Amino acid sequence: MSNNNTLRDKMLAVIADVNAEVAEREELVELIAVALLTRNNLFILGRPGQAKSYSINLFRRHITGARQFERLLSKQTDEEQLFGRIDLASIIPGSVPEAVFRDDPTYQRLKSELETATDDYGKFPDDLAKKVEMQEATERLKAYRDALAAVRYTGEPCVQTAGKIPEAEIVFLDECFKANDGVLNSLLTALNERKYTNEGRTYAIPTISFMAASNEIPNFADPQEKILEALYDRLQIKVVTENIEDRDKRLAALKNKQSGRAGQVTATISLDELLAMQREVAAIPVPDAINELADNLLCELRRNGLTVSDRKYLILNSK
Repeated sequence: MSNNNTLRDKMLAVIADVNAEVAEREELVELIAVALLTRNNLFILGRPGQAKSYSINLFRRHITGARQFERLLSKQTDEEQLFGRIDLASIIPGSVPEAVFRDDPTYQRLKSELETATDDYGKFPDDLAKKVEMQEATERLKAYRDALAAVRYTGEPCVQTAGKIPEAEIVFLDECFKANDGVLNSLLTALNERKYTNEGRTYAIPTISFMAASNEIPNFADPQEKILEALYDRLQIKVVTENIEDRDKRLAALKNKQSGRAGQVTATISLDELLAMQREVAAIPVPDAINELADNLLCELRRNGLTVSDRKYLILNSK
């Protein structure tokens, strides 16, 4: 079996695994996979209680090795909760932002040596040699830390982004339209360009897909909600959920929850495997006939009063 088929089978196994847990969400589950494979953003519209968040979170659990971020947005959500807060060490003389230590291989090696020496001394507190070894490891780490502080301290503030959007491969924003204007504006560049500006320094972020869910779509004709249109447009793939219609599927879902087996993960995809799948998808040639058909569809939508931005058209059809 070729590697291509192996990766395809793994994705199909994950899709089947998730579909076995959520009733009548085949379209949503498939589009989650499409968003991840094409590095697009996904928006889910549906009433409360339709397993929007559950489906996304369950699918995310099947991807191993990927850094993930989730937040339920509200008017009280601030930028620090999404992107991180000022690292005080970046503005205190003699200190260094934690990100510098985290990314410095020599510092991490010295830290590991100190941890090992400390553990050994803890096991043999009467061993003088191990005590000396721990003290020497402490001095080496301190000396290197002081050297980094002398070389890397700039006095410029830096946001500590660990565990936040700028360091996540997959991001889920629930009730995405509930946030305040400042937070929504801060998301636009990340959603569209996959970039973040950390106190004047702009750099690429690793986010593959932003996934967002909401119970409603804003009224873009309302001047107060017009600002939300830019965010909505950046969520290229959209899907609507409904209540479960089939009685047998409702009962099967209920029985699954009552069994205590709901949410189990039996198939997984690693981050490296997902990235390999993305490369395969990006390498698929798109015939001119498909591009022309997509353009005809765009023109027809616009003639019927349905707005599709050039950005959305070009991004979706370039994947």
